Amino acid sequence: MKKRDLFTELTEGFDTLSGARTGEQNLRTNEVNVQPALEVSVAEQLASV
Repeated sequence: MKKRDLFTELTEGFDTLSGARTGEQNLRTNEVNVQPALEVSVAEQLASV
C-alpha cells in the first residue's frame, strides 16, 4: 500500500482554494438540503436502551 503525503495534499488544496478565491480556478460545488435535527426526550432515549 502506498503511503500518502498529507503535507503535499494539504498544500495542493490550499493552492487550489487560493486560485478559486482570486478567480483563476473554479471548484466543484454541491448543494445539500439540511433537515432539522430530531428532538428526542430523555425518557425516549432511556426507553430505547
